Amino acid sequence: MFRLVYSGEGATQPLVDDSSLTKEQKWQLLFDRNWRNLAPSSQTKWLVYLRKWKKWIDDHPEQPEGYLVFPSSKVSAFLSHILADCTASSSKDPHGAVKSARKALRHLRACQAGIPDDEAKFPSQPYIAGVTSRARTATAEARQCEEADPSCSASTLSNEEYASLLDAAMRFPDKQVGLCVAAMVSCGLAAGFRSDDLQDTRYFMELICSVPAEPLPLQILALASNAGKANQDAQMTYAALANHRQPHLDCLAYLSQLVLYQINVSKLPLLALIYQNNTSWRSYRMFFRDPSMATSKQTYYDLSTMLLKVAATMPDTLVKTKVMHLMRCSGTVSLAAAACSMDVLRVWGRWARSEGVVGKSYLPKSPLSALPATGVLAGFGNNFMTNHAFGRGTVAVPVKWIDSLVPHARVILQAVRLRNRTRTGKADFSGQHCVESTLYLLDLIVPLVQVMNAELEWNARPLSPQMTEAFDKISKQVCSLSEQIAHLQLSVNGMMQPVHSQTAANHSMPTTSSANTQPRAARSPRIELEAQVGLSSGLSSVHEAVDEWFTGLHGFPAPPVLCEQAIQRGQRLSKKAIDNLSRRRHLPLRIQALATDRCWPLKKALAVYELVMQRHSLSLAELRDAVRLSSPVRHPDAKGGKPAQSQHVNRSPGLPLISISQFAVWVQKATDDIASMSISW
Repeated sequence: MFRLVYSGEGATQPLVDDSSLTKEQKWQLLFDRNWRNLAPSSQTKWLVYLRKWKKWIDDHPEQPEGYLVFPSSKVSAFLSHILADCTASSSKDPHGAVKSARKALRHLRACQAGIPDDEAKFPSQPYIAGVTSRARTATAEARQCEEADPSCSASTLSNEEYASLLDAAMRFPDKQVGLCVAAMVSCGLAAGFRSDDLQDTRYFMELICSVPAEPLPLQILALASNAGKANQDAQMTYAALANHRQPHLDCLAYLSQLVLYQINVSKLPLLALIYQNNTSWRSYRMFFRDPSMATSKQTYYDLSTMLLKVAATMPDTLVKTKVMHLMRCSGTVSLAAAACSMDVLRVWGRWARSEGVVGKSYLPKSPLSALPATGVLAGFGNNFMTNHAFGRGTVAVPVKWIDSLVPHARVILQAVRLRNRTRTGKADFSGQHCVESTLYLLDLIVPLVQVMNAELEWNARPLSPQMTEAFDKISKQVCSLSEQIAHLQLSVNGMMQPVHSQTAANHSMPTTSSANTQPRAARSPRIELEAQVGLSSGLSSVHEAVDEWFTGLHGFPAPPVLCEQAIQRGQRLSKKAIDNLSRRRHLPLRIQALATDRCWPLKKALAVYELVMQRHSLSLAELRDAVRLSSPVRHPDAKGGKPAQSQHVNRSPGLPLISISQFAVWVQKATDDIASMSISW
């Protein structure tokens, strides 16, 4: 395709021989400049779209001029095809794909002779500019959809995620992979390495001990590299690494363990070659998946696969928009948050223009990039890192006080985290961030109002009447709330333990008099079972429903145990609590009865209803309702009640109704199928 020549209308003069160069030599110069001298990563990217171009031309023989990148209407049709593919595959960057395809065709067209000059610049062509505009619009819509993660940390690692990833790497069963990922992530973040930097990092190290610091000198280890996307001239550049103040985040510690493992276990003859003055030791890479690949440059797939395998073992799933570029993005934001100047960022990240790439692509990803401005506007001045101290920030609010305001928030947060981690349903990271933020804000309410009056006393500047009225209103609400909190009788284990007024006083909370406290404690409250046991709508499987009833979930006791404790104390169950018991007890008791009737293990009987649920796309609530209506299991202590009158299971609007007889057939079919399976339960 690179050697094609256009000879139609408006063709320019083709390459010809002259006294200095032949036409073959001229073409070779064009080919070297537009293809051969490109970075390998760029060649790989453009080659993908050149293959798509060839396939698209083969599938559309009616297009004129074959593989020639001419006319612009044909190029526009191909770019529209790329855009349609990206939209169909729910790509988050259709504009990037169209832009890459356009660049690939531009390199191809530069080597094809005879194409008219007015077709040379793609962006100026109306057809191509139209496709580019549509691609930019599609990208904006894709990134604003419900499935997109709008959090500012989608492309960076928080301190907790960074520590958890390193811990998962050190616990990974394959020590070569685990140590390699730990060293690669920690060094990549500290040095701002790109993927291509990490792919070709070699054993070029130099220790510099000349940085004076108190009380000990700061020791710097320099890693040398002459590869990378930005290092077109292959100049030797150096990245500095230092011991971290926190041992579990020390990149040099992970690097030393990796080197020790590769020398002693992977048997790299590194030291022996250096002793023999054999310079072939310089070909050994520092990060590799297998010792047999140690002397060759790694691919993006080699390193990213190791990182993703380790990330999959983390307690909380690491969901990010970057993989191998995650460390560079995280390091950039961390430096900006520490008020490093743009000049320091440019040198650290080896950027040619700090005002271009850094300012447009890296810093806007996190509001921490403007942390100095945030600290100043919050009233702490330029030295906010050492001046950030205020009394209400040290007030500890008991967890159960917060739980009394939003009784189900923590259970909901656990359910959302579990769903996002296991991907049992549609992921909603925005919802997870919202619940976490709500709990944090509630933790700030009480200390804020508690010290508000004290701060107003010494404030010489009078507040406006509107502000004073707002503060008084909040204070009255919190005082009323404090009276309720002081007499809360809910506790984590379900026992009725009133909060003593002295406990609230220890936390500087306003309390009511003891005369008002005693009558409240003497009354027998009506237990709200959902607040006591932590039952939530986050359950999604039959196994969780059975565990909830027999053993309890989220650290709470089982409902029968809690009810028995309440009855022994002479406490009454509310109607809501009784309804909750009725909805939840039938399914686990029916599974227990099936296991007893057939002499099966409990998990074999449980598998019957899991199978029904999967085959017929039932939710857990629908399955519970169907079991309750079709084969009710009476509670042993029940004295009355009447059989269910409904003959259909309640379902969401638009879904077909399920009759009780139909559900019984489903259960019988699933029971027969499970019974016929030769599985050791």
